[in-house]
Amino acid sequence: MRWFRIVFTCAALLIGSMAAATACEFAFFLTGPDGVERTIIPGRSADLSLGDTYTLTVRFTEDHGQCKLEPEDTVFLLEEEKWKSSKDTLPLLLLSVISWEQESSRVNIAEISFEAAKEGRWEMEVIRDCSKGGYDEVLSFVVKKS
Repeated sequence: MRWFRIVFTCAALLIGSMAAATACEFAFFLTGPDGVERTIIPGRSADLSLGDTYTLTVRFTEDHGQCKLEPEDTVFLLEEEKWKSSKDTLPLLLLSVISWEQESSRVNIAEISFEAAKEGRWEMEVIRDCSKGGYDEVLSFVVKKS
């Protein structure tokens, strides 16, 4: 019986630590100029056509109570630079300021329009830095001539 309690306690601690490590959940969807939406998975590349405009829909779900960070505290780094509409030298040109809308008490959505402005492979890091685990993943985009 003692062995069972030890295994149960270890399993509970392991599950609890895994839940804390993923305190934010994100889903990414890319809509191209043809209106077709596809899911973007961190760590996998998404192909883009040079000069085309895309909409990246970001769905942020808090999976813990009372997050102290606002959705606007999510940082998007493109090639290690903060992605802003005022930066016209980045390979993916942000066409407007990133704004978030609250869909429910724990779900927020941002629709981000951008232009694939330069050929190449570009990485965008999405970061939320908080004490409950946060989020840090990389989206990869490959821009080619059509």
